[in-house]
Amino acid sequence: MNRKRMVFAILALTPSLWTSCIPASSTAKVATPSATSMVPRVTATAAIEHPQAPPQASPTATPARTATPTVPPVALELPAVAAPTRTGSAPRLPHQEVIFIRHGSREVRKVALTFDLCQRPENPAGFDREIIEVLLEYQVPATFFVGGHWAVTHPRETQWLAEIPLFEMGNHSWTHPDLPDLMEEEIGQQILRAQDAIWQLTGVVPRLFRLPAGKYNDLVLSVVAWHGLYTIQWDVDTGDPVFDTTPEVLAKNVRDRTQNGSIILMHANGRGWHTAEALPSMIEFLRGQGYELVKVSELIGLASPSSRDEKRE
Repeated sequence: MNRKRMVFAILALTPSLWTSCIPASSTAKVATPSATSMVPRVTATAAIEHPQAPPQASPTATPARTATPTVPPVALELPAVAAPTRTGSAPRLPHQEVIFIRHGSREVRKVALTFDLCQRPENPAGFDREIIEVLLEYQVPATFFVGGHWAVTHPRETQWLAEIPLFEMGNHSWTHPDLPDLMEEEIGQQILRAQDAIWQLTGVVPRLFRLPAGKYNDLVLSVVAWHGLYTIQWDVDTGDPVFDTTPEVLAKNVRDRTQNGSIILMHANGRGWHTAEALPSMIEFLRGQGYELVKVSELIGLASPSSRDEKRE
């Protein structure tokens, strides 16, 4: 796939992200790579899937409620299995260049809904089943960025999500640390432990990676790429981890900020406080404006976002 290259912009992170799993503990510092490291370094430029374009005018019309699509034949009960079905390490992906993606093509009227599932061990999180039910009711594809520690403490939920064809899984690190605070080896461990946990439970080997709290430096991006993953940021932050952000404000944020190619950030770990309430109006609005809702992999033209294998004997 041909990619356009451009200098990537350092993103301004919104305060709401600090509360999505647990408040950040310190100011980020740049890790120093080891002298013997094989990880390629990022220079002043990094690959980005699609270049920035002048934003389109935000639509303001709110369409009437649309008819509810038929619910697909998906099991609505969590699976009985509540333990890993595989052992050992997930298949390792080939090294690649840094690919940092904030949005898809501005020329195509597609957007992606994404949901983070994360926690830190000292601050366990939950699961918003209502969000899944809304997505199934409306037949909406979605991408879930799953933390490894969250997955092993929510094995049934993780396995359930993996069985739903509308959904895909990405990696959201092991324990949601501030990655720029870590050394190279520690960053790699955060990535690979999450890969292993997700694969052991589901057989899925993610190729998409979301940065905890969206924080990064050159070393972080290099290590992600070294392990074969695409770094997926966002350009629409709903603000759903902030408790007093009402459903109406969440929906308005989507209406005002979404444009062609947008990646919309939300949470399904019990800390998207009013996301399930706001989601129907978001979906109806986006579809009413002619947007096609797709997985991140389709948005960026990634043919094989993850691999799925059978249990190893």
